[in-house]
Amino acid sequence: MATKRQLKLGDAIAKITKALHIPHCEKCEQRRIILNEIRTLGMKETIRRLKAVGIYASEKKSGNSWSVEEIVKKMEDCCEEK
Repeated sequence: MATKRQLKLGDAIAKITKALHIPHCEKCEQRRIILNEIRTLGMKETIRRLKAVGIYASEKKSGNSWSVEEIVKKMEDCCEEK
């Protein structure tokens, strides 16, 4: 019997960024590993770990959600900070 493998959040984000041709740097890999554990760690601990490695970005001050374009720009900027 075949088992269904769950796609983890970090892996899903990595696949999307690869499809968008956004490079994968060391910070991206740290984020992927931390996000893959969100089900076992919970949201609060995941955010704490992302902050600890300097990857977490808070909500926009206006309270609005991020647009897709803004998210992609932040991902591209991550890999350009070297």
